[in-house]
Amino acid sequence: MHFNKLPTTIDDQITLLIERGMQGDQSLMRRWLETVGYDRLSAYWLPFEVPAADGQTRSKQFATDLQFDTIVDIYVFDRKLRLLVMEAIERIEIALRARWTNRLALAHGSHAHLDAEVFQSGYDHIALLSALANRAKDSNEVFVDHYRRKYTAPFMPPIWIVTELMTFGELSRWFAATKDPKIRSAVAKDLGLPSREVLEGTLQLLSYIRNICAHHGRLWNRHTVKRLPLIKRFSGDLVIGQLETDSGIQNQPANQIYNALVALIHMLRHQSQDTTFPQRVADLIKSRSPANQRSMGFPENWEARPCWQG
Repeated sequence: MHFNKLPTTIDDQITLLIERGMQGDQSLMRRWLETVGYDRLSAYWLPFEVPAADGQTRSKQFATDLQFDTIVDIYVFDRKLRLLVMEAIERIEIALRARWTNRLALAHGSHAHLDAEVFQSGYDHIALLSALANRAKDSNEVFVDHYRRKYTAPFMPPIWIVTELMTFGELSRWFAATKDPKIRSAVAKDLGLPSREVLEGTLQLLSYIRNICAHHGRLWNRHTVKRLPLIKRFSGDLVIGQLETDSGIQNQPANQIYNALVALIHMLRHQSQDTTFPQRVADLIKSRSPANQRSMGFPENWEARPCWQG
């Protein structure tokens, strides 16, 4: 099928929204459509469309009395949630960077990343190293420039410098590629998780969520592609559902933002018992309706679950 949609003016977009049942101040609509954009906002009003008839993909009609300022309210809430989550993931990322770097360097030397024998054969060490070398080559960070000017070999800076150049996704892949299971297990415990496998799965989810936040994507009611591993010690806090797999029906954490928040709370508390993240998240979530909370995967009486108790 050939794409044949034509660009539309802001006036056209307002008219279309009104025809589909959107209500509200047209000047407010105009301001948000001009500064945020129709497509970005559409992710927030799609859940309010009435169910499609048989054979239809979408009804393209809104539920009765949908106000545009309701969409704005959810958009602003989602932005606040993203900022909180991004801050929490930053803490985890920095802790992972420090813990893994220190343990790897002490065990395998300052330039452990250059030694293919330190990493599992199932990972393409050459590709990982090439990407990192290019990042170091293009970097104008003071600590990288200092190494270039002072040292001629090895050709790359030590592990504690190059890890500062890695993205969270790259750092997660280097961690997963590390051959020594003792290092990976120790880092998992450093971060408050029971095993290296659980940490690797959790990092995949957090890296996915971080990318959503970094690109200002919709977070609040998203069903994540990645799923948190089942962590028994968090079972009193997690929302668990049944998932059909190749091995049959299994109990797995629901793939909604609630469970990711639970994991972040536990990991941050392991770093600092004084973290204010749980309370700030709770205060933000309490400002939403029960229906909004359910859309994020929050269970009934979630505030009574252990991780929210401080």
